[in-house]
Amino acid sequence: MTAAAPQWTPALATSAIGAPDIVRLTADACARHPDVPILVFEDGVSVTRAEFLARIEQFAGWLRTRIEPGDRVAIMLDNRTEFMIAWLAVAAAGGMLVSMNVTAGEYDATHVLRDSEARVAIIGEGVEALFASLASVCPDLADVIVVRGPEPRGLAVYGDPAQRLDLATADIDPAAITNVYYTSGTTGPPKGCMLAHDYWLRFADLYLRLYGLAPEDRLLCCLHFFYGDPPWQLLASLHAGSTLVVMRRFSVSRFWDVVDRHAVTRVFGLASIPSLLLKAPPGDRDRDHAVDFALQIGVPTNLHAELVARWGFPWVEGYGLTETGLVVGMPLEHADEMTGSGSIGLPCPGVDARVVDDELVDVADGEPGELLIRAPGLMRGYLNRPDATADTLRHGWLHTGDLARRDARGFLYFLGRKKDIIRRSGENVAAAEVEQLLRSHPSVLEAAVVAVPDDLRGEEVKAYVALIDGARQADLPPEEIVRFCADRLARYKVPRFLQYRQELPRTPSMRVKKSELLQETTDLRAGAWDREQTLGW
Repeated sequence: MTAAAPQWTPALATSAIGAPDIVRLTADACARHPDVPILVFEDGVSVTRAEFLARIEQFAGWLRTRIEPGDRVAIMLDNRTEFMIAWLAVAAAGGMLVSMNVTAGEYDATHVLRDSEARVAIIGEGVEALFASLASVCPDLADVIVVRGPEPRGLAVYGDPAQRLDLATADIDPAAITNVYYTSGTTGPPKGCMLAHDYWLRFADLYLRLYGLAPEDRLLCCLHFFYGDPPWQLLASLHAGSTLVVMRRFSVSRFWDVVDRHAVTRVFGLASIPSLLLKAPPGDRDRDHAVDFALQIGVPTNLHAELVARWGFPWVEGYGLTETGLVVGMPLEHADEMTGSGSIGLPCPGVDARVVDDELVDVADGEPGELLIRAPGLMRGYLNRPDATADTLRHGWLHTGDLARRDARGFLYFLGRKKDIIRRSGENVAAAEVEQLLRSHPSVLEAAVVAVPDDLRGEEVKAYVALIDGARQADLPPEEIVRFCADRLARYKVPRFLQYRQELPRTPSMRVKKSELLQETTDLRAGAWDREQTLGW
């Protein structure tokens, strides 16, 4: 007899959040627990809900005299409370917050400011000179606000508490866009992804319903605030009456100390975080923590069991894009049996998922195809890019551009970017598969695999490799890397070209920014070790 297909618990159809928008959610949550800290930073800075709300309302009162509904407000600020104050104040005033990478240079910053037509910018003291230099090329920018002084009072000089905007009674359009996130640009120029209130409410609601969060829990935010996950972490913590613990910046050496010192019970991560943590030497205190589980976007399949064994809690896989939020996840009740399977889980409640071929026909179980998503609360489109919006949102489905397969039980498996396939002599090589194997080598910190044009084979495989701290190329020569791959992969998948790097360029989401690697030179073979020339195959 065939076993029933796994599914999320039917009771999860009931929403956990009843607020109509993120502004009302914040007002209600702060009123319920005014003295409970909402943010506790790794260095001890703690902010109660009462103070958090007061700062938002004061700044929102000032902002509504400066912006009109729909105006864009750019922010380039490190992990400080004022970032979240600004986000919710901008939403309350009817604007859209445009998040900027704090490491952006003149070229990157100009693109975002000009494309978004930002009217106001909120920045840290370290980038004042940059914004001064951009004034002449960004004519829409009317106000540049510099966050100064002790946290969380860095915006206190703007506005008057007597003229605050009461969040509990503010007139909010629940259909309004609240955020613009410029996509990482791994395959092209960044596009401004527009997200509305319903996106954040659905995302926070899903986490609460699928995995739960109690007042005594503490969720860890180890990501930059300018990325798209800290906001839903904040909203979920607000609604649950719990506290969000924040790292100023992700660090392997400080990670477990922060977890232990602040009694963290939940971890959220993405991209290379697990691999980076595993590179640190094991210690006697690896299990001396209170963490129940980690939700990780992108669990390395070959390291999954090692993660669980070392730290003693489930690492639950999830899947989502900036355009979608969380749409696929592994139920906790299946975490043990699916450890190391490579599965990203099941479509979340309210999410429809298809795996299709190039003709948009659903493929059979086990066959690869593009993953399409349909759900409420997805992105509204790309700012100023109707062409890109129409290409991504087609026939009522969001086309992720990711390859996936579904097994007979309904579990989904991520296979890599559709465009991140190397076509060598008629064979398809998934860059993600080779990268995952390279990262499994104990001396490899990170790897990026790209296609190199080749007259004979169409394309060849090139790998960029960054070694762990203290390791040198002499410790892991190219010949050893090739042998490592050849023992575990089909011959056509083994990299022909290898290039060592001290570090690899990263997107805000900590993924390797391949577009930057590809633009470094017109000849990707230049300066690279060539297996064919050295080994003859």
